[in-house]
Amino acid sequence: MCRVLILVLILPIIVSCEKQTAYSRLLTEEYPALYKQVYERNADSLLDFTDHTDEFIRAQAWRSLINTQIEDLDTFITKVQYANTEEAWMALSHKELGEGQLKRLHTLWEERSILRKGISRVLGKQGNQESLNVLVQNFNEIVDAEHEFESALAISRLMMNFEAGEQTKRSILRYAAVTEDPSLYRAYFYGFYRGNIIVEDQQILDAIWDGYIWVENPEIRQYILRIAFNAASEETLQRLPVTDIATMDVQLAVELANQIQKVEWSNKLEDVVSRLLEHQNPVVNETVLSQINNHPAKNADFDSTIIRLIVENQEKEASVRLSGIYALEVSEPFLSLAKDLAERNKYLVKKNLRILLEVIEPSEYITIIESYAETGSRLEMVFAAETLSDLWGNLSTSQKNNSLKSELRELIFTYLDQGDRSITYSLVPFINDSGLLVADDYQRIEEYLSVYTLPDDLEVYQAFGALLKDKFEANAKKLIDSLAGYGNAALNNTLIDQGWDIQQPENISKSFRTPDWKRLGELGPNPFWILETEKGTINIEINALSAPATISGIDSLTETGAYDDVAFHRVVPNFVVQGGDVETGDGFGGPDYVVPTEASSKQYETGQVGIASAGIDTEGSQYFIMLDWAPHLNGRYTIIGEVHAGMDVIEQIMVGDKVKKVYWIKNTD
Repeated sequence: MCRVLILVLILPIIVSCEKQTAYSRLLTEEYPALYKQVYERNADSLLDFTDHTDEFIRAQAWRSLINTQIEDLDTFITKVQYANTEEAWMALSHKELGEGQLKRLHTLWEERSILRKGISRVLGKQGNQESLNVLVQNFNEIVDAEHEFESALAISRLMMNFEAGEQTKRSILRYAAVTEDPSLYRAYFYGFYRGNIIVEDQQILDAIWDGYIWVENPEIRQYILRIAFNAASEETLQRLPVTDIATMDVQLAVELANQIQKVEWSNKLEDVVSRLLEHQNPVVNETVLSQINNHPAKNADFDSTIIRLIVENQEKEASVRLSGIYALEVSEPFLSLAKDLAERNKYLVKKNLRILLEVIEPSEYITIIESYAETGSRLEMVFAAETLSDLWGNLSTSQKNNSLKSELRELIFTYLDQGDRSITYSLVPFINDSGLLVADDYQRIEEYLSVYTLPDDLEVYQAFGALLKDKFEANAKKLIDSLAGYGNAALNNTLIDQGWDIQQPENISKSFRTPDWKRLGELGPNPFWILETEKGTINIEINALSAPATISGIDSLTETGAYDDVAFHRVVPNFVVQGGDVETGDGFGGPDYVVPTEASSKQYETGQVGIASAGIDTEGSQYFIMLDWAPHLNGRYTIIGEVHAGMDVIEQIMVGDKVKKVYWIKNTD
């Protein structure tokens, strides 16, 4: 008996060690050869690796081909067809296909049911009118099939751009409206949700709204809310139950808050807004405050409710209280409070400035902005620069006199003199909109740009590309050609989109950080990356095999403490929270290295963790965490893992909240 017990206890340890050994061997012996071709974006060599004996190598080679240019697409389609894997079809979905190639896929879809899941994924992204026709004509073969999710999403996405017959559309929507599977529901209605397509058939609209009452799933209800408000806003508001709004699921509550401007101000709307303001989640509060602030018919008497529930409520976060002050019709009595609240966190400076912008004279406001150049921190200067476009937009024609323009011109150059990437980038929208520059300023602008380098300051050059095209095209052509000569693909693609005629070098050399393969092996197959934030702990399970170059870079920064005390600088409700700017903390910085894009074949679901990018092969340290499903991102970014625990913490994150400490924990499963 004892002998058997000992064997039972030892067996998991043996299995774990074998798993670790196989993983380490794969990373240290097999992956380095593959990544030599990844760095070169060598399609032929990567295609050779898709025939490798190891399934992980094959999968990673296909993922690498997502962002690699393919010369012979017909042969590539054949290769994808025979592989028939999720990764292979994702790679094909990111290639621009001709009509003949799409027709080939249509035929394969009809004749080879085993390929339908992958082909539908491609058609949803690259398809045409005929693609939609093929799918809807075969709708009976989609229902309850293994590929129903992919085909439903393809139909939904294609309907945003192409026409489906009314009878066909009604049949599909009637079927979709009664499904209780949240994944399928969102797939069928994604085009209506993201594309804001209006459901015009009243019977279908009634069926959709009935689902809000009898289906309690918040993901389905979220879609129903937007679709119903788009189609019949006032009717939907009157139908909406209000009793559970204050405790509603966070993403659902944010969705409801985003519908407020679609309806007239009324007692029912006041009730809905009040309950959203009572919600315990700060992001919900922020969202509804931004919406009512912009509502054209908000009742001034509602200020007392905002003051009671938000402004004077010390249990609410400083950021939310500042948003409350900004939403008031009369905010002057709270200017002192706003200043005190903003001093708690530099990321709140921008909110305080926007409050001041509404109540003080332009010349006084410019004086405040000027003072930041002398005494403020660089973060405060960045946020101050971002508000200048708002200032310019608020000015009347008579206020834009020569004296004020002169002050603003000097302010522009004072800020540009800082030679700071973030400040300069933040100023570009204002410079472009205001028209304050004159022809003689070109030389000065070129001198400012000369202090920046590629790829570190990519965003600066991307931003100035449009301004130079609009204001100084002839003078700037030589500069643009020289920048294009660096061969930075992200910059060159931006310049082309901006209308510049550039010559791209054929052989572009790239320099990427080399992964520490041995260290990756030591981390183990799926280590946990722990983010201890001011609001709680986030546990992210990492998949190093899918993004080893990225994970190795993250590990180096984690081990040196570079991620510690770095704030989340971007929060987009019902989309992402983003942090990890280890250089500047404002979203325009990163480490002293670049890693290649390691695109994923996974769906961008809630909890997936990706890496921010300024274009293919520009990734560094910044990460984002998905708050919602966003299939339009599929295949576009590196995914490093997914949240194992702590989504409740993530849903509370606000701009300026800090990650206090970052470290690894071994995964013993």
